[in-house]
Amino acid sequence: MAFRWIVSQIGARQHYGVPRGFFYKNELRTLYTEVWCRWGRSLLRRGPKSMRALASRYHPDLPNSKVVSFNYHAILSELKNRTRQFSFEEQYLEFLRVGRRFASNVADHLRPQQFDPNLDVFFGFNTGCLETFDLMKERGVITICDQIDPGEVEEQLVFEESLKWPGWQKQIGRAPQEYWQRMRQEWAASSMVMVNSEWSKQALIKQGVPAEKMFIVPVAYEAEKRHVVTRKNMDGPLVVLWIGTVILRKGIQYLIEAARLLQGNPRIRIVIAGPNMISDAVIAQAPKNMEFLGRLTRDMTEDWYRRADVFVLPTLSDGFAITQVEAMAQAMPVITTPCCGDVVTQGVDGLIVPVCDAPALARAIETLDQDRRLLREMSYRALDKSAHFYLPRQAQMVEDAVLNFRAGVPLDQLQVRA
Repeated sequence: MAFRWIVSQIGARQHYGVPRGFFYKNELRTLYTEVWCRWGRSLLRRGPKSMRALASRYHPDLPNSKVVSFNYHAILSELKNRTRQFSFEEQYLEFLRVGRRFASNVADHLRPQQFDPNLDVFFGFNTGCLETFDLMKERGVITICDQIDPGEVEEQLVFEESLKWPGWQKQIGRAPQEYWQRMRQEWAASSMVMVNSEWSKQALIKQGVPAEKMFIVPVAYEAEKRHVVTRKNMDGPLVVLWIGTVILRKGIQYLIEAARLLQGNPRIRIVIAGPNMISDAVIAQAPKNMEFLGRLTRDMTEDWYRRADVFVLPTLSDGFAITQVEAMAQAMPVITTPCCGDVVTQGVDGLIVPVCDAPALARAIETLDQDRRLLREMSYRALDKSAHFYLPRQAQMVEDAVLNFRAGVPLDQLQVRA
């Protein structure tokens, strides 16, 4: 059965992967987004950073006729906030303000339209869809809330970690309760809640979301440049790569401790790429087998994906962590924890280590250094695994969940595996 999908999202999340997946199936009714760059992109790309970012709010696969945006309000807000320094709490209050305004704008645009509850489905991302959910519920339309992270459970984990590692994190704070309250209201108002991992699902159950209301769909990924990757590192140094924001939540503290344990092995090099959110003093005291590159441009990131041998993600909590799939698409085995998307098959295309366990992390890295044949075999399997996360599959999994919902099948009975 075909549906007509209305997708609402702030930003270019997943390169507009959700609406593109439905568009490829000829089922996208409308994409609502706060900014859509319909023209002038080549000129904007030559401007300052904020203008270049605006130029990226577009995808050539989505026709302008399918997109409704609110450029004026979003750009005006960006100009007002450009020089403003937000405190930790103020950042979340701004997220709330933006989410309320966006969801209200979408609801106002949808209000005069006609809907068929048998065909139309509304898909929105958390914190930016409550007011729209309320309208769609009045019209009898099924609504889906895509909860992109584990919510307040994740925040509590990070806060406790900051107490264990005092002085490490540059910015420490808690989101205001109204932020979490809005999230809970969205979960309650939606017909269905979509998460990207079993880890997120269990976190939401702790926060009161019924298991039978949730379903799991992994994030889709498409490599921008397709090329044959060959891994033949049988003798040289093992380059272990981290790509992502350098924060306690992603486990940088345990990777630094693992690097200390590996200092006696001159063949292992650990490269950290991403914006740094831990103290400069901590980085200065990191072991010599670690190199911190800071934020990278897209082309530099792609270069490091090709140069490295192993990807490491010792995360304490991630809704999915698409970097796992990005690395696999470059034929890199992944070392990670169970606290993210279900991507790695233990011992096949990577290794899974216990969370917050630096010795286990060090042993996993050393295993792949000592057994280069295993490293190469895992590399080929990782490349194969990356092909499973494609947009049409993601769109079909969401549709299957809606069909089960209509049939009265509890969503927690759906089984998802990469």
